[in-house]
Amino acid sequence: MALAISALKYDYVSIQNPNSENSSIDLTNHLVQTEYFEDLLSPVITMQMQIRSEFNYVSNVPIRGGEMIAFSANVGGKQLKFGDLDKKGNIIPNTGELYVYKLSDLSTPSQAQDFTLHITTLEFIKNETSRCQKKFKPLSIDKHVKNILTDVMKVNPDKVLTKNIEESLNTYTFIGNNRKPFYTINWLCPKAVGKSKTPSAKGVSGIETNSGSNNAQGKGTAGFLFYENQEGFNFKSIESLVSSTKLDNNEKKSVFSYVYKGKGSTGNPYNLDENTNINFYYLSKSTDVRKALTVGQYGSLTIFYDSLNQTFSQIEYRLEKEIDSKLGSDDDLSTPKVQDKKLHEYNSRLYSRISDHGALGVGEKGLEASGRDPVDQAKSISRYNALFSQSLNIQVPCNTNLKVGDIINVTFPELKMGKSEDSDPSMSGNYLISRLNHHMQLNASFTSLNLIRDSHGESSAYPVDTMQSGSIIDESGDQVIPTNYKDDSIPNLPYLK
Repeated sequence: MALAISALKYDYVSIQNPNSENSSIDLTNHLVQTEYFEDLLSPVITMQMQIRSEFNYVSNVPIRGGEMIAFSANVGGKQLKFGDLDKKGNIIPNTGELYVYKLSDLSTPSQAQDFTLHITTLEFIKNETSRCQKKFKPLSIDKHVKNILTDVMKVNPDKVLTKNIEESLNTYTFIGNNRKPFYTINWLCPKAVGKSKTPSAKGVSGIETNSGSNNAQGKGTAGFLFYENQEGFNFKSIESLVSSTKLDNNEKKSVFSYVYKGKGSTGNPYNLDENTNINFYYLSKSTDVRKALTVGQYGSLTIFYDSLNQTFSQIEYRLEKEIDSKLGSDDDLSTPKVQDKKLHEYNSRLYSRISDHGALGVGEKGLEASGRDPVDQAKSISRYNALFSQSLNIQVPCNTNLKVGDIINVTFPELKMGKSEDSDPSMSGNYLISRLNHHMQLNASFTSLNLIRDSHGESSAYPVDTMQSGSIIDESGDQVIPTNYKDDSIPNLPYLK
């Protein structure tokens, strides 16, 4: 039987100064530990490498910022790779290599040199050196995102996969105003309307007007997320992320499953069954009713003025009635009752909006609106806050198959008279990975996860096949069973607190 402690193996870790004639330098034997980060709210991935060497690499490479890094390691049963090397061992540009943006913690203890390299992707540099300087014609927002990535930033097409860029239903036109690409894409995210469960809603704006009055109801949801993970760039609606365990043919999709059996339950390097154990957890955030009311999460009212027709409309929005998918089983998103009424029956926030007819020269006479949903602000703010209303941090054996945007299933015991015989139906269930940190170190690798969800309870709305040993079914249909390890010590979660 293979030992779990052999899960980490570096193929190569090379650094090369693009302005120097020297070839790349292999740092594999000098690498103490590596931290790999993904974040659902970050457009780029980052890494940190702690180096200890008897050579003065900082002066000899030299390391000043902007150096290329090629990294390849087999950890958790999967190859984590960024950048390729040619036959001479030099880093090949535009192959997914990473770049040093900062050096810190430089010291020289006992005839050795210690320092930390802070690393990110090439797209971070491209974002800082390019601007959106044109008028973007009326197109669906997903096409604007692709255009910004491929035409403005010149991103490698391999990192902009069609399956990861979800189609938005509404078209929109805007002017770049010299803004940075990532800023512009994040600015577009709350304006994008995803697929709605309400096909009767009139048009992609999702407004259903009461006949004979200016009162209306907002329909559907809005709000996308733009982030980078191992697969490249992703532009996806919250609804698709939450419902990603359901396939089109209603078959089950495999997700990772983890169980909490007590603090420090992982520690035997010969027991591969411990790959599914949760080493440590804490609940960092639960539903905050006061904040939810302040931002209008449950219910809101938008006063909308149509500048072309010179009419006012009152548009109410109730997330509870329009939400398509939830990670938990609660039917009412845990909205409490106050004075015999649920909180989603109140309007706790008031929005005022004016249409932008004629501002951008849209249409034959140039008087059409830009394409924004009149209540996209109320829709997106409600959905974003609902998704992040619960936050759970866990630490598990290192598994590089995990990535932000994935759903995992976790099980926690329910305490009764000091014993735990059954699972906790409220805390257990499906969660969405919001932040991720792979700590890679020989004999001491682990993964820290920040998990979020919008409601309590174990949901049965979307069938999930929770396979043991952290195994998954890849696209080819082959089963992948990673081997992971976590030693007896239980380090603090490195960045999720």
